[in-house]
Amino acid sequence: MAESNNRMVVSLEDLLAQADALRKEIDALQKLRDEIAESLNAARSAKEAINLIKGQGKDLMLSADRRGFVLLKVTEIPSSKVLVNLGLGYYAEMEPDQASKILEEREEQLNKSLQDITARLNNAVNAYTQIAEILNRAQQQQGE
Repeated sequence: MAESNNRMVVSLEDLLAQADALRKEIDALQKLRDEIAESLNAARSAKEAINLIKGQGKDLMLSADRRGFVLLKVTEIPSSKVLVNLGLGYYAEMEPDQASKILEEREEQLNKSLQDITARLNNAVNAYTQIAEILNRAQQQQGE
């Protein structure tokens, strides 16, 4: 890289390397964003399940898996205590209202993480787009 009249001179190889690094970063950020969004949906589903248990009637249908391929018909679930995943494989037994509060805090954390990752992703995409435009112009100039 050299500077000339406030302009930065960069080799095409350097630009291609930067574009490749940004592409990898974009892929990793998109994967992370999707994982966080999935965790956020799981926390929301858990809160809905707690609310469902609190207001249960006589019979209740619960999904045994994430997709709902297997439903379980359950009668009279004790709603005084639930087990909440605290992370790292630890669970705590607590009242549903306390569990809802923990899940709301987790939702807030996940929303913040999602916003941060989305901002980083947007910055990486913008940088990648700028480099791609420079590379396209360079390729057009070589073709002339």
